[in-house]
Amino acid sequence: MNYIFMFLIFAAAVGVSLRYNWWRIPQGWHKARVLMYHSVEEHKGDKFDKWRLKPADFERQIAWLAKNGFESFKLSELIALERLPKKAVCITFDDGFENNFTDAFEILKKYDFKASIFLVPDAVQNDWERANTTHLARMLNEEQILKMQASGLVEFGAHTMHHVNLDLTYASDPQLATDEIIESKARVARICGRPCEVFAYPYGKFNDEILNIARSNFKGAVVVKRGLYEAGDDKYAVKRIGILGTEGFFDFWLKFTRIRNKL
Repeated sequence: MNYIFMFLIFAAAVGVSLRYNWWRIPQGWHKARVLMYHSVEEHKGDKFDKWRLKPADFERQIAWLAKNGFESFKLSELIALERLPKKAVCITFDDGFENNFTDAFEILKKYDFKASIFLVPDAVQNDWERANTTHLARMLNEEQILKMQASGLVEFGAHTMHHVNLDLTYASDPQLATDEIIESKARVARICGRPCEVFAYPYGKFNDEILNIARSNFKGAVVVKRGLYEAGDDKYAVKRIGILGTEGFFDFWLKFTRIRNKL
């Protein structure tokens, strides 16, 4: 019986080890973590809950970062540094959902943490209809954007005019892909009353031509590919760590310290 019990414990330990990467060597704090979020709101029971992080979970993550001495930077600040401090973190939000103001911003203010939000200008002040869901996604309006910007904690970047796949769009219509980028930059600058300096590729999709357009129009850009950032890396392909609403704090901790939570 003891052998069976020991075998079961061993099998369970192996199973956990295979599912979670707790045994990996932690990555050094000399490299910055750029975190990718979308919505901070309660779950609604559809497939987009993956991108919805509950406010309590978001606060737990930010509180942990603050307690452990991490310093937050806007993306434009981070990529301008010639040498990164230890424990640098950059909070980013894609798309510009209204809950970035109503929920996330309150938590950012509480812990004095900075963030970069990438807007889809066509969706500003409009509800965003998503396929296969009955829930309309409410987006930021100009008043909310300006309030966040005035706090000094939040900067706004561009995310194309209509959230298009730039790689596919460029293949069929190079001018349209170019316009999606250039016009979104101009619209964000108009809304904010200041230059738009950073960009996020929708779906993380881009090619060499798109990369060159970004280089000509922004100071930096973020991708979806997982990884860390250190001074000297390509500022127009800054890697991020995606934070999902369907994962717990242990997953967040593993991703943050070891870059990935599972095999």
